[in-house]
Amino acid sequence: MATYKPIPLPRGRIAQWSRERLEALSITELRQLMDNAQRLKEAELAATCQEILTARPNGMPRAPRRAKAPAEAK
Repeated sequence: MATYKPIPLPRGRIAQWSRERLEALSITELRQLMDNAQRLKEAELAATCQEILTARPNGMPRAPRRAKAPAEAK
């Protein structure tokens, strides 16, 4: 009688994405991939996307600016 050997499952979607491939994506594509990874509960892929976005100069959206006070009329 043969013994059962479980088949190892892949590491998730992160196995399909190399760091070099992720770094080649545009900011918009990387944000979309990160959103999808978070929605699909792929924490490792989402964290890698976040790390790459944080390292880029314009990777994260700007903080909202405060409204300027109107100039006083003299």
